[in-house]
Amino acid sequence: MSQTGRLHVAGDRLTGSDKRTLLLWVVVGILGALFAYKYFFRAFPEASVNFQVSREEALARAQKFVSGLREDVSGYQSTIVFAVDDNAKVYLERQLGLQQANKLMSSELNIWFWDVRFFKPQQEEEFRVRVSPAGQIVGYDHHIEESRAGASLDRAAAQSAAQDYLSTKLGLHLNAWDVLPEEANSNKRPNRLDWDFTWEKHGFRAKDAPYRLQVTVQGERIGGSEEFLHVPEAWRRSYQQLRSSNLFYNQIAIIPYVVLLGSALWVGITLTKHGQTSWSGAIKLGMIVAALFFLMELNQWQFERAGYDTHDSYASFVVLRLGIALLSALGTALMVTLVLPGGEPLYRTYQPNRMQLSKAFTMRGLRSREFFSSAVVGLALAAGHIGFIVAFYLVGSRFGVWAPQDLNYSDAVNTTFPWIAGVAIGLMASTSEEFLFRLFAIPFVERVTKSRVLAVILPAFSWSFLHSAYPQEPGYIRGIEVGIIGVVAGMVMLRWGILATLIWHYTVDASLVGMLLIRSNSLYFKISGVVVGAAALAPLALACISYLTRGGFETAEDLLNRAAPAPEIDLTSEPAAATSEVQSGGYDALSPGMVAFLAVCLLAGGALAWRLKPPSIGDYLKLSIDARTARAHADQVMRQRGVDPNTYYHAVVFVNNADPHANEYLRERIGIAEVDAIYSERVPAALWRVRYFRDSQPEEFAVILKPDGSLHSVWHKLAEEAPGASLDKDQAVARAEEFLRREKKLDLQGWSLVGDESKKRPRRIDHTLTWEQAPSLDSRPAPAANSQDHAHARVELKVLGDEVTNYRTYVNIPESWERQQEERGLTRIIVSIVIPFLFYAGLGLTALMVFLKNLRSQFARSIPWRRITFWSIWALAGYVAVFALGNVFPGALNAYDTGNPLKLTYAGVAIIALLGAPLYVGGIALLFGMAWYFGSRAWGEERLPGWSGMPAAFYRDALWIGVGGAAGLFGLEHLLAAASEHWPTVHRTLGASFGQDFDAILPFGAILGGTVLRSLLYTGLVAAVASFLAAHVRQTALRVLLFLLGAMALTGGSWGGAADLAQQFLRHVILLSVLALGVRYVMRFNILGCFLIVSGTSLLGGAAELLAQPDSFYRANGYAVLLAVVLFFAWPLMAWRMGDRKSAASAAGSPL
Repeated sequence: MSQTGRLHVAGDRLTGSDKRTLLLWVVVGILGALFAYKYFFRAFPEASVNFQVSREEALARAQKFVSGLREDVSGYQSTIVFAVDDNAKVYLERQLGLQQANKLMSSELNIWFWDVRFFKPQQEEEFRVRVSPAGQIVGYDHHIEESRAGASLDRAAAQSAAQDYLSTKLGLHLNAWDVLPEEANSNKRPNRLDWDFTWEKHGFRAKDAPYRLQVTVQGERIGGSEEFLHVPEAWRRSYQQLRSSNLFYNQIAIIPYVVLLGSALWVGITLTKHGQTSWSGAIKLGMIVAALFFLMELNQWQFERAGYDTHDSYASFVVLRLGIALLSALGTALMVTLVLPGGEPLYRTYQPNRMQLSKAFTMRGLRSREFFSSAVVGLALAAGHIGFIVAFYLVGSRFGVWAPQDLNYSDAVNTTFPWIAGVAIGLMASTSEEFLFRLFAIPFVERVTKSRVLAVILPAFSWSFLHSAYPQEPGYIRGIEVGIIGVVAGMVMLRWGILATLIWHYTVDASLVGMLLIRSNSLYFKISGVVVGAAALAPLALACISYLTRGGFETAEDLLNRAAPAPEIDLTSEPAAATSEVQSGGYDALSPGMVAFLAVCLLAGGALAWRLKPPSIGDYLKLSIDARTARAHADQVMRQRGVDPNTYYHAVVFVNNADPHANEYLRERIGIAEVDAIYSERVPAALWRVRYFRDSQPEEFAVILKPDGSLHSVWHKLAEEAPGASLDKDQAVARAEEFLRREKKLDLQGWSLVGDESKKRPRRIDHTLTWEQAPSLDSRPAPAANSQDHAHARVELKVLGDEVTNYRTYVNIPESWERQQEERGLTRIIVSIVIPFLFYAGLGLTALMVFLKNLRSQFARSIPWRRITFWSIWALAGYVAVFALGNVFPGALNAYDTGNPLKLTYAGVAIIALLGAPLYVGGIALLFGMAWYFGSRAWGEERLPGWSGMPAAFYRDALWIGVGGAAGLFGLEHLLAAASEHWPTVHRTLGASFGQDFDAILPFGAILGGTVLRSLLYTGLVAAVASFLAAHVRQTALRVLLFLLGAMALTGGSWGGAADLAQQFLRHVILLSVLALGVRYVMRFNILGCFLIVSGTSLLGGAAELLAQPDSFYRANGYAVLLAVVLFFAWPLMAWRMGDRKSAASAAGSPL
């Protein structure tokens, strides 16, 4: 392939042309650097935080403040991070301008602060203190148990305590603050009464935003205080809508990114099969990237500790965070490792006169003329790039381009070894992005499009719009800015090779961190910044020193790409192999005894499933209406309230409001039958929700219906600035009580008001009121140590102005019990996360690496990918059915945030669909391909089956395996569930079973599509795992170990205690034993039988849910699912009978 403007590398000195070109680049770099130096802070204004106290002094002041409140934090661990109220900061900058915003943020408003935390592992009580950069206490929070005893002060006494705290502890002058009497809120705790009071700064408005101060009184003690700018909802929504375009462009850019990444992997695998690439260098480089990234994560450990959840033991937190850091590092390394084997051979053929990438950073490579030239161009481009960015945003600001100002401080670099972040970020970004979007994408896209212009432009803008999520506005501007420099980088790669762009990319990213460090007041940080910059300059310095000492550059002819064997790269589809398709060998039919055993499984399993009906939460559910009927009922309710439903978009979903913690709490005390009775009669848990909304409008409605179609409640959401009445608390309570008596027929004599929260809106007052029923839901007497250890029914509603709305009911359980259930010790982390990860990832990655390593083998070459792709197409059909006929779209509309344009939600759903389809289809194809490879190694290719063209006995066996296996699994599941009733254990949580597809557009289609998708996936998984174990895991001890680890991995983390762990582990041992023995002695090579087992259980389960409902629509769909069951099993039955009559034709048929 011809190249333009190559550097000549035959000699060891720079030519005159080289010198002139490099001098021009140096001039460009100097001009860019000088321009950036002069105008950088005009293009990117920086909010300068005036730190009058250091991190250590802020911590000391926080400790002193807590001690002054007669609280003892000795023995507590502490963390301190610098935090910013970004919402308030951006509001001030956009509404007031930078000058006025900076003035307010540095004097009157506390927008940034040191956030100090004191905690003890697995103790709920903890303290937080906010210390301003000037050293003032601007926030405090004392988190205590809900059940802690305390006083029950009246409003006047509690407000007096709050005022005393503000004046004596915070030193505030209360005459500068106006109390908001409407927001004096009380909250009844089991053993005390808490209060919240709010003040507004007198006469202050930042445009439309008041500055507020809130104080919490817990019993008789101060529970917290906070200063904040109350940003108007209308502005928050407008800014959210503005930012939504950024996120949309970013999501769109993910599509070409995934295409390029998948193409690079495909090219790498193809070249590996032909022995034309190597993975060793990519793996080594990936390990370096992973090591640096992991060190960067460890270097930020003090900030990780700030997010420690005290539900976990500290040991489990450490293990979990280290694991996450390691996985993040490995994931980052994969972005380099997966691209390089496909990109480097393309680059070698595309740039034969450039230096080999693997030789560039050797000593000879560093002493070469090409490396020197690339370093000069890369560093100059970096300096010019920064100058370009400054000019771009200086000019752009005149046309409405905007970005929030940065701070002159970042926690990310204020670490023990701050230079690690700069080096790690620079190396990670430069390698992963340059390898994909330049090294691979440019030659690849040129081969595909036959256009060098498109080969430079398309990858550049695919890369650039991945940066659109940054807060620059308008949303596309970051894509344009980075895209322009990406085009320049592409041209630089064409002219000077990939080394120049690698150096450029590293230098730009690392220098941004380095400049922040150099401008620090700390000498150590300044030195660290110099270290980051020196890492970019070191190769050039080494090349210069070598040139001066040797009197010339290293002759590099043998280092060039053309010196290595040129790979023969053909990206077109390979022609069909001349060899004939592999014929299926003789199939070993099941013995009559095994067929009889399957018949017994059919009868016994069916009988067990029929007779044994262990109770589960949700058994009470009987739906008298479907989604369309619910919509019609809801429309009628809206019309009765004078609202035209046809002027709104709508979404109908079936919601599960049962709290898994409350379910388990009640189950332990009163049993599942009583829990079902509560959810059926007193606290409805399964409800229809019909949402009515308009595009980007805050006002919306939701009509909540019971399963029988009767009205449960109507929810109304108003804009914050919408007008309404301003009722006081007593008036709001009276109106709400009238609603409860008249509309809900509730006798309030057995109920007490436990929560009243009021919010002053610009033109109305809103109230949230909560009542609790005195008689508990659980009948068992509470332990003497805690008389509050009971579950109670609660009712909550809102009074928006004078409108009573948003009625809901729920079960309230003791906070201490729920916290105990949520705690995670080291044992739980190991059992629920570490073991499953090691098993799934270890087994999966081992099998995948063995498969990829042997792609050149004859077994891998024999994989019938075209046939397997045809099988996988059925998964695509199932995927489309799930998306088109299931509840995906109604669910997306129900979750739609009206702060964003609706069209972007549609686009987001479409992007998810586009990305999900190839992942499913490709994943299933890969599983079947791996199964074929390992199966060929274990048993020989002639033993491997297909789906059609097999002997008649194959289909007879598939039929018996399908019906017997599905019935047997059903019966076994019911038997194990019934047996667990005789071994009662304490669970961690307990879910409710209300069905999966009741709100689907067409339940039959959703169930059928999901069944096809899952059946192919699980069949491929079973075949791949069984074949891998047979081919490579032959030791009995190792198989037993994998079996036990697999059972433990399936157990997961839902167990409550040791007994429950043992029970669930035993259950999965039994199920896994049945699966292993079934595959070994029954299924064997009959993948059609495996497919029928999975599809039969899935379809029958879906049909049972639908047929159990009285609504005719669901029953019709249930019968349609049963018809699908019949058709699925009619397939092998017909093939069996036809095979008996046409055995000769069947014997001549191919495996597919």
